[in-house]
Amino acid sequence: MDAYQYFYDDRGRQVGYAPVGTMEWDNRDGHEHWHFTDFAQYRLLDAAGKIAIRSGKEAFCLANTDAIDYTVPRANWQPTNSDLHTSCGEQTSLGIRQVLDIGSGDTYAQYLPGQSFDISDLPNGAYMIEITANPDRSLHETDTANNKSLRPVLLGGEPGARTVEVPPVGRIDR
Repeated sequence: MDAYQYFYDDRGRQVGYAPVGTMEWDNRDGHEHWHFTDFAQYRLLDAAGKIAIRSGKEAFCLANTDAIDYTVPRANWQPTNSDLHTSCGEQTSLGIRQVLDIGSGDTYAQYLPGQSFDISDLPNGAYMIEITANPDRSLHETDTANNKSLRPVLLGGEPGARTVEVPPVGRIDR
């Protein structure tokens, strides 16, 4: 399915649109909905900043699942698409509307398929998870300065009994 980004003026009237990529049906358990492809890129970097693993996760169903910061300018305090079942469509959908409002976030649970790195063959040590939003710059943004985020991860333990420690960052404790 083709994906388009729509543009609105300050009064909420549509003033334009542009093609931005594709949507793809994800039939894995726990997903079973449409994803916008190439929305984000996930990589695990070693202590030297080199890529240790690139995740296959790159597509999202965009929905306002979490309030992140409603104090930012123009945040939408009452987002309408907060339910994955209504925002992400059915396999037979001819079109869907996915929105990620200012101030909201979209969180996927770690137990869903495609949300992890295979660390089986990595040595113990300090790593960084690097998340880059809009990596191909297909979405139109006024500011891309906040598109990259890093999160420390410490790998330990023994083969068959690995440990993963994720130090807290701000209000995020996991």
